[in-house]
Amino acid sequence: MCPKGRPGPRSKVEDTRYDYYSSCKPYKLSKLGTAVNDLDAPALMDVGGNVGQAWTRVLHYHYNCDEQFRNCSDEEQFYLANGFGLWQWKHYRHGALMKSTLMNEIEAGNATGKLPCEDSYR
Repeated sequence: MCPKGRPGPRSKVEDTRYDYYSSCKPYKLSKLGTAVNDLDAPALMDVGGNVGQAWTRVLHYHYNCDEQFRNCSDEEQFYLANGFGLWQWKHYRHGALMKSTLMNEIEAGNATGKLPCEDSYR
């Protein structure tokens, strides 16, 4: 799947290199081929759960594309709600849904957590 005239910003990514880590040390380099990002215009969507409706933009990350940024074999969709954040993620390969996740239940509390490796956010 590749972008098909979606409204909103679009960017091409030539360098998709990333590192694999073990015990907080990089041990392998890999890449995803070229990539294309595009962002849908905001739309009011039903998030479900105890969230209800939220203005959402969908970020489309197309990767494993050819050198002309076409013929992308993979697409990930990130559903980003205003005031809530990521509530849904989908991964497609050659147009078929491979995996998805839905995060639509809000609970009161405080965010806690610590990244185990100083460079894990890179």
